[in-house]
Amino acid sequence: FRLAHISDVHLGPLPGVTYRELASKRVVGYVNWQRNRRRHMHDAVIDTIVADLKASQPDHLAVTGDLVNLALDGEIEMARHWLETLGSPDDVSVVP
Repeated sequence: FRLAHISDVHLGPLPGVTYRELASKRVVGYVNWQRNRRRHMHDAVIDTIVADLKASQPDHLAVTGDLVNLALDGEIEMARHWLETLGSPDDVSVVP
């Protein structure tokens, strides 16, 4: 049995953000994204990692940790679409 594991993908880019959505600690996450993560955590990086994982032909894929950055509705929808590209629910487990 071959298990592939990927963690803390922090999918991006961030959707449009309103000031109201930045209330609470989201503002810290937003600043962190703008200053650091957006340069390193972009589609090309995660696509390369996923392609490599799929090339190893795992029997199952485990996705753990943070899928998104600020838990905005748009990010959750983007994460759902991304998870669907990984495979069927029988072959992919998610523990955020």
